[in-house]
Amino acid sequence: MFNKLILCFIFILFIYSAVFTVYFLLIVSSVLLKNRKAKIDDIKREYKNLIVVIYSHNNEKTIVNLLEQLNKQEYPKGNYQTHIILDNCSDSSSNKLEFVGGAKLWRLTDDTPWGKDKAVSWLLENLMSFKKVDAYVFLNANRIVKTDFLANINEALQENDVLTGATEIFLEEAAYHEKVWANVNEYNTGIMKNGRSKLGLAVPIDSDIAVIKHEVLEKIKCIDFKDANSELKYSFLLTKVGYPPKFTPSVKTYVSSSDYEIKRPDFLFKVSLFCHCFNLHSFKDLKFFEFLFSLFKPNPILIIAIIAIIATYSLNYYFLDNFPWAVFFGVVLALTFAVSVYRANLYYLKQIIYLSSCPFYTLADTLGEMTFLKKLFKRNDKKNNEGIKTEKISVPVNVTNGRSIFTCTLELISEAGFKKAVFKYKNKKQETVQSYVRMCDAVKNISDILEQHGFRIKICQSCAYFSPKIDGTNNMIKGYCNKKAEISSESSLVPETLLWSTCEYFLPQEINNVIDISKFMKK
Repeated sequence: MFNKLILCFIFILFIYSAVFTVYFLLIVSSVLLKNRKAKIDDIKREYKNLIVVIYSHNNEKTIVNLLEQLNKQEYPKGNYQTHIILDNCSDSSSNKLEFVGGAKLWRLTDDTPWGKDKAVSWLLENLMSFKKVDAYVFLNANRIVKTDFLANINEALQENDVLTGATEIFLEEAAYHEKVWANVNEYNTGIMKNGRSKLGLAVPIDSDIAVIKHEVLEKIKCIDFKDANSELKYSFLLTKVGYPPKFTPSVKTYVSSSDYEIKRPDFLFKVSLFCHCFNLHSFKDLKFFEFLFSLFKPNPILIIAIIAIIATYSLNYYFLDNFPWAVFFGVVLALTFAVSVYRANLYYLKQIIYLSSCPFYTLADTLGEMTFLKKLFKRNDKKNNEGIKTEKISVPVNVTNGRSIFTCTLELISEAGFKKAVFKYKNKKQETVQSYVRMCDAVKNISDILEQHGFRIKICQSCAYFSPKIDGTNNMIKGYCNKKAEISSESSLVPETLLWSTCEYFLPQEINNVIDISKFMKK
């Protein structure tokens, strides 16, 4: 029995390795193909109106140089603006930037920094009302760009709605692990991301260099740039609604190894993301399906080692005559990997050693996330725990069938970054049909289910006077009550409200103001 289980496990590994070999061969082959010629006439016909958004917190040594480079762009001055968020900076960034000029400075002066996600969401709320804006460019303040940076973005926007660019790392007295990730970054950029780009596949968005069209933000109504986990989750939201982030190698930024931040989603978070999205997937969108399974794409070196073990094991225990096939796939994968390393410009032995060290660092990080190991070594890692915690709140709501009003309970649940809602009335309850990446979508699903049964939930989200507020950090749980603003004479500000709140001015609306992402699925 035990031998049968071993044989079954090895057979599954063999099938997995064979599939990965074919997949990897397609990626590398696409990189070797010549780039498709751009439609120069179409590109020159229109210059997009761009808004460059830069988040800065004490980036004095780099932000001034970046602004100077943006001021020298080979792009019409009237077609782009630069907006810089100075998040409670204690250095001389503000004074130096004012001296350079050419940008709108937004100073946040609270006691503590807001953080990139909240600050950018706040700024977008102010910028979304701007007219004639085609796209927003999000840049990290530690980056360096060339004079053709915006021109390359303009070219890429002709065919893409959401794109993320390349990052080239300058090694300056770097430590060993920095050299490892610098070479991994160069390999992933030159092979994996570039290959996926040519095959038209989605890639995780990188908020340090990302571009999103205005029309996309109008429909999604949020950004989520808190950390690597949030960016990955946001990438799946964009892909699901029909705007997969595409990698564009021509949109390139440069950064010093001392300023470069390694952003890797937690393994446990990726498992949770896979489970939630797998339940949502319709299997008709093959690109979404591929993007989902790419969460666990292994390192080619690891697969080569696995195939070698399978081939060795098969010499003593033949099953399905797999030895010749194991050798075949092993040779194909090894040759393909060698070609990919050369194509990624990793010519030196040291670079290959650095690249080969990546699986060990990845394994160490993955093991470090395991709960029992954290307890064993008494590790307190708040960052890793953020993605798997569960939060619940219960709020009272009123529901009407047109004749009577019933007092009920709405339970809002956040688990591993995903949201769902549970409606309760006495001993009965109704749960959302699936988990969502935003709470507003979960609450709307409950509203839709109740309406199908002839009931209407009297909350702000379903009220005609409600308008949503762009808030990437809170998944759009806030909005504005236009009715209270209309009758109030004390302030010109529109009062804020939570989407599950209610008041005496409730007026049913036929069309919900909060976007239902399923309506924007591309056919």
